[in-house]
Amino acid sequence: MKYKSVVKVGIDEFTLVLMAKDKIDFMIWEQKAETMLKEFLDLAKLEEMFGELVMADYGIQKGYTDGLTFDNRPWHFSISWHEYLQNMGICIKFSAHAWAVYQTTYFEKYGEEMNITIFLRNVQSDNYLARLSRIDFTADYFNFHKSFNPDTLSRGLNNGTIAIKDYKNRSMLKNIQSVEKNGVISTLYLGSKKSNTRCFARIYDKRLEQIDTKGIRYDEALKCKSWIRQEVVFKGTYSHQITEDLLNITTQIELQQYIAQKITEKYRFYDTTTKNEMKYTRALLYIMNNAEFNHLSSVQVKDNDYIRSLKYLMNGSGLYPTLYKALEVWGEGADKEVVKYLFDNYEKFYISEAHKKKDLRSWIKKHRADLRQQTLKDYLRGV
Repeated sequence: MKYKSVVKVGIDEFTLVLMAKDKIDFMIWEQKAETMLKEFLDLAKLEEMFGELVMADYGIQKGYTDGLTFDNRPWHFSISWHEYLQNMGICIKFSAHAWAVYQTTYFEKYGEEMNITIFLRNVQSDNYLARLSRIDFTADYFNFHKSFNPDTLSRGLNNGTIAIKDYKNRSMLKNIQSVEKNGVISTLYLGSKKSNTRCFARIYDKRLEQIDTKGIRYDEALKCKSWIRQEVVFKGTYSHQITEDLLNITTQIELQQYIAQKITEKYRFYDTTTKNEMKYTRALLYIMNNAEFNHLSSVQVKDNDYIRSLKYLMNGSGLYPTLYKALEVWGEGADKEVVKYLFDNYEKFYISEAHKKKDLRSWIKKHRADLRQQTLKDYLRGV
């Protein structure tokens, strides 16, 4: 049987965050969040399609305190929020399975096609800002040459016969990691998966994964000879820019072109001998068909690692609510007394032992020179 080489692009999982447009007192945040969530659910028609949401016992996004989900479903969907931290917004996570079911159910119920661009336009509101905090674009390569697999790619990158570059011809050969299975590399990671990373990629054998797990695309896996997937994850400022771009895309063809462009914007594979793009990169460039979209950009900013620590103290650690509780229980000045108690404790017990902490010494060595380029007062203006 002859198998045809085909590449298809699409969306895997994504996370959407709803942010209130105005600053709200934390005492009424839950009430505002409830109003925002009700409007989102109406616009997305989620409960119309899948029934009533229930409080989630697990699967809430990290850092949030409360959540909703659909009970007794074979796919993961969650809505998470923090009971008093407005700046974390309302986090809506679609797993790949949940998104596939949503699209199928939407068409069956309303007779209309659904994709990410339509979804984002449908849920926009004057009462909140809706933007992606993560989105995974995929390129599925069906029945390409047997040499196209994570193990061969890894060996080619290590021996220099294959190169990875971005659209500006800059080398992307950094932070390459791999996962081995029975002595063969089954998954290849390009870039760092750390929380503050804007982009990374994963290449793996999708056919084998679907067959081993009896996944939702098991039948599709059985009908092809090979199926290698490249997933490119966009987060942070990149996902925010992608939100704006997707809102302006109006056709399915344009969406496919956009996905292909974003993947090849960051990852293009080259044969170092011929200097030509590899066949799998050329396939994506063919999908683009000379379409032009804005390229992703990031602003070079100051060292914000210390600011992240401060923001965590203010927004994620529970420090401010603890001070407010003292104020409400013991009256004026009680919150300041708690702060003084904490500082005295820090001064008495922590400072003398701090030099022994290896991770702390490492942080200071790494960040001190950059941070001292400005005064503390100027630096704190960025918090």
